[in-house]
Amino acid sequence: MDTHYFNYRARVADGWWDRRAFVHNWWRLQTRDQRWVPPLYDRLWRALVAPAHDYLATQPPQLFQLEALARRQQRTEAPLGTPSFSGALMEEPVAVTALLPGRAGASGAAYLGLLHCVNHIETMERFWGELMELLWEVGHRHVLGPTGLSPLLPAGVLQNYFHVTPPAHTPYNPPYLPEVIESVMEPVQESELYHITVQDVGPRHNGPAQIEAFAPLRLAKDLLPLFAAVVQRLEDAAPPDAAEVCFLLDWLQTGPLYGWLALRSGTPAGFILLQPDLASSLRLAGGGRNWAWRLWLALRSRRPVPAGRLLYGGVAPAWRGRGVGRQLWQQALATARQLGWRTLTIGPVTTGSAAAHFLRQQGAEPRQRYLVYGGNI
Repeated sequence: MDTHYFNYRARVADGWWDRRAFVHNWWRLQTRDQRWVPPLYDRLWRALVAPAHDYLATQPPQLFQLEALARRQQRTEAPLGTPSFSGALMEEPVAVTALLPGRAGASGAAYLGLLHCVNHIETMERFWGELMELLWEVGHRHVLGPTGLSPLLPAGVLQNYFHVTPPAHTPYNPPYLPEVIESVMEPVQESELYHITVQDVGPRHNGPAQIEAFAPLRLAKDLLPLFAAVVQRLEDAAPPDAAEVCFLLDWLQTGPLYGWLALRSGTPAGFILLQPDLASSLRLAGGGRNWAWRLWLALRSRRPVPAGRLLYGGVAPAWRGRGVGRQLWQQALATARQLGWRTLTIGPVTTGSAAAHFLRQQGAEPRQRYLVYGGNI
């Protein structure tokens, strides 16, 4: 059945009730795809409905959505007397985004957080037209997306492997979305998700750095300069501050986080941040929308899982090319082996970057590919 839309209406959330409706509508659009892995629902609620972090409270995103009436037409011939069209009595959400303003120090770009749209190019074109007016009013002339609720979170539109359940904290979308978004925006950045089978690590090779565990919250404190120097950012994104990293760590807290720090003569030289991949549990629990599923997720996160994620990591520019990265990689595999992970997914990592070259050298295989799109107002 083909679906066409008419009677479009744009809305910007104004007040608690509108923000609640936005979260409901965004969730409703996403759940149409059975492979989608939801975030923790309480994290989404705290981010958009009742902001609990300075990062979003000081510069709250504008929750923008387009609604329309749907007219559905049957593709095959129906029995005589059967209506060929059916329509909705009320508008339904057809496109949504949480518009994130660029922070001071960046080039003025805005980010299309949580962007999603139905399979209808005209709808995206109308959405883009309404969005341009809003962006012009607030002074933005360039947009990038889709992103998470922070440009530091994995971003982009999935281009392949639609048949595979995505690992936790990676973008996922139905196969039609690249064509729909390319009707109004152009690709500006590509990244890939790397996979490797965890095998026996073997003997450790000595390196120049001392490797020790660290509390991930230090990335928002004394290790913030290292995090800012190491983590790959989107085009035009400002360096992260402590508030953004605190939000990031809270958003990622679907399970325990394991941090390893490389020290060279007492100076932080690099780090890695790992986590068990709870994608299948998040899907089963529907993101923990009620207290029973939230309790189940909390208990499930303490049990072994077969896969893990290397979320962030890297070596400070001054220490690259000296073997520190290889030491951290060996530690990542050793941790994965100790926790019983059979596979490890890394990234997404910017295509053609030094990190991508390093991962290929270590035998990691790129699979899922993502494109971030940009547009000028």
